[in-house]
Amino acid sequence: MHSIDLPEILGSNHVSLTEMLDARENRVFEQQKILTAYNLPVISFTLNIPGSIKTFPLAEKSFKEGRNLIIRQLERHNCNIVYQKERIEKTGYESFFAVDFNPYSLKKLMVEIENSNPMGRTFDIDVLKTNGDKISRQDINCKNRTCLICREQAHVCARSKKHPIEEVLHETVEIMSDYFNQKFANMCSSCACRALLYEVCTTPKPGLVDRANNGSHNDMDIYTFIDSSSVLTPYFRDFVLTGIQYYQDEPQQLFERIRYLGVLAEDDMLAATGNVNTHKGLIFSLGVICAATGYFFAKEIKLDIDSILELCKKMTCEVIKNDFSEVNLINLKTNGEKLFAQYGITGIRGEVASGFSSIRNYGLPVLKSLIKQGFSLNDAGALTLLNLIANVKDTNIISRSDIKTQVHVQCEIKTLIETQKIENVHMDVLREIDKQFIDLNISPGGCADLLAITFMLYFIENKVNS
Repeated sequence: MHSIDLPEILGSNHVSLTEMLDARENRVFEQQKILTAYNLPVISFTLNIPGSIKTFPLAEKSFKEGRNLIIRQLERHNCNIVYQKERIEKTGYESFFAVDFNPYSLKKLMVEIENSNPMGRTFDIDVLKTNGDKISRQDINCKNRTCLICREQAHVCARSKKHPIEEVLHETVEIMSDYFNQKFANMCSSCACRALLYEVCTTPKPGLVDRANNGSHNDMDIYTFIDSSSVLTPYFRDFVLTGIQYYQDEPQQLFERIRYLGVLAEDDMLAATGNVNTHKGLIFSLGVICAATGYFFAKEIKLDIDSILELCKKMTCEVIKNDFSEVNLINLKTNGEKLFAQYGITGIRGEVASGFSSIRNYGLPVLKSLIKQGFSLNDAGALTLLNLIANVKDTNIISRSDIKTQVHVQCEIKTLIETQKIENVHMDVLREIDKQFIDLNISPGGCADLLAITFMLYFIENKVNS
C-alpha cells in the first residue's frame, strides 16, 4: 500500500488528558442512562486510537464501517435493536445500542467482529449486562486480544507502554487504510469479472461465443471464457492496488508499472484456456481502467466515468504512440501491428489511448439508454454490441476476412440501425446476423471487448453512485 503520512491523515485536532477523562465519564453516564431506560443489555462501540488525536476523516469512515458491521451482525442473528444512539465529539466517535438479546450471546457476536474482520482490531465493542457489569472475553471462554505490534497480550503491552504511541498509531492507521483499499480493490475486480461474464453470456451475439453457440470459433466455448475470467479476477484486483500504491506517480509512469503485471495475467489466461486467447485485449484495457480507479481512490478524487477515461488516455497515449512509431512491415509481431502497418488501424491499443472514444460515443450511452427504456442487461448488451459493430473498425473481423468484408458488414448493420432505430431491432434479427457471420467465419471480437468494457464502466458507475 502507499506510504502512511500520519500528520496529513490525522490533522491537528488534539484533545487534552482532562478532556479524555471527562469523555470516559460521560460515556459511562450514557451507558447507565440507557440501561435504566430500557433494562436491556447495551453495546457500546468506540475505536481504539492511541494518542491525543481521536477524530479525523479515516477514523470517521472506520467508525461508520464498524457501526454498520455491528448492525448487520445483529440483524443477521435476529437481535432486536430497541434503541440506538451515536455521539461524535472531539474526543472520539461513540455508538450505543440497547438490544433485546442474551448479553453473553451478544458478546460472542461482537467478538466475532473483533476477531474476524480485518479492521476488527481497531474496534472496541463492549457489552454490558442490565446491572451495568461489563462482560469480558474470559466470561465467554475467549482469548484476550493481542498487541497490534508484537502479538503479545494487548493489555500487558499497554500497561507497560512497551511500544511508542506513534508506532501503535501508525499500525492502527495502516490497518484502517489497508482495509478500505482492499475493499475498494475487491469491488472493482468483481465488476471486471462480472463484465467478462456478462459479455460472454449476452445472447445472441453475431459470430461470437454466447449461451446459444460458439459462433465462428471451434477452439473455444463459454466455459473457456469462464475459466479465463476466473483466473484473471485476482489480477484486476492487483491492477487497482497498484494504482493505489503508486498514486503519486505521473499517469504514464503508472502505466509502465502495470505492463508486466499484464504479461503475467496473460500467461495465466493462456494456461487456464489451453493456449486460447480469450481476453488478451481486455487484460490490457480493463487493467488500465482498474489502475486508474485505484489511482483516483488513493487521491480521494470522486470517481466519474469521464475522469477515469481521461486518465486512461493520459496513462497510455504517449507510450502507445511510441509503440506504433516503431512498427514497420519488417518487424511485425502481432495481427494488430500488421493491420496498423497496412491500414493505420490501431485496434484496442488505440482505443485505450483515445480514452475509449468508441465506448464514450457508441457503447455506454446506448447501453444506459436501453436499460432506462426497460431492456434487460442481456438485450441491452446485445444491441449495444450491434451498435459498436456498426461504428467501430473491428480488427478481428479484418484478420479473419479482409478490410472489404469489414466495411461491407459495417455498412449493412449501420443501415439496419438507421432504418429501424436500435431499440426496435428484434433479437431474431441478431440471430439471423449470427448465422451470416458464422457462414462468413467472421467474429467481431474487438467489439465484444468494447462491450465488456462498457459493462465494466456501467457496473463501476452504479457501485459508486449506490
